[in-house]
Amino acid sequence: MNTFASLAVTLRPVIESDLAIVRFWRNHPDVRSYMYTQHEISEAEHSAWFKRSQVNLFRHLLLAERDGQPFGFVNIEQVDVDAKRAEWGFYLAPESPKGSGQALGLAALTYAFGTLAQHKLCGEALASNQRSRRFHERLGFTAEAHLRDHHFDGHTYHDVIGYGLLRSEWQAHQGAYVL
Repeated sequence: MNTFASLAVTLRPVIESDLAIVRFWRNHPDVRSYMYTQHEISEAEHSAWFKRSQVNLFRHLLLAERDGQPFGFVNIEQVDVDAKRAEWGFYLAPESPKGSGQALGLAALTYAFGTLAQHKLCGEALASNQRSRRFHERLGFTAEAHLRDHHFDGHTYHDVIGYGLLRSEWQAHQGAYVL
């Protein structure tokens, strides 16, 4: 395990003063190119998104930090409260050190299955995003769907891979993740 991933990571709610750094990361070409919405997000658009999120009790916008230094963003939304099913999305600061993804992923899974007591966490990746696909699989997610021409970016249709991880699978693999 590399040094960064082995250090304690905390997740905390995003606050208004975090919006500039989260928007900067989101708009970076290395992040934006793998998002469904690929245009640069304006400050007004970002602020409106944050305000809408604040009134949704089932959406958790989280900043990942190590030693008080932010390095990533996680969005977990409880989409079926009765079934305890949530969806997640995430991204790292563009210049994050090696191991940041693993650290963010493990902290997010602990939050989803521990803090929120979800039964299942779902995610999606553009089929062309091999890095995200490998990341999900290394965290223990199962590819559950291949959605053909599922996303249209304004120019081209893209296939999307749907992933799922059950709480029981996560619990069985605690401490066994190798990224």
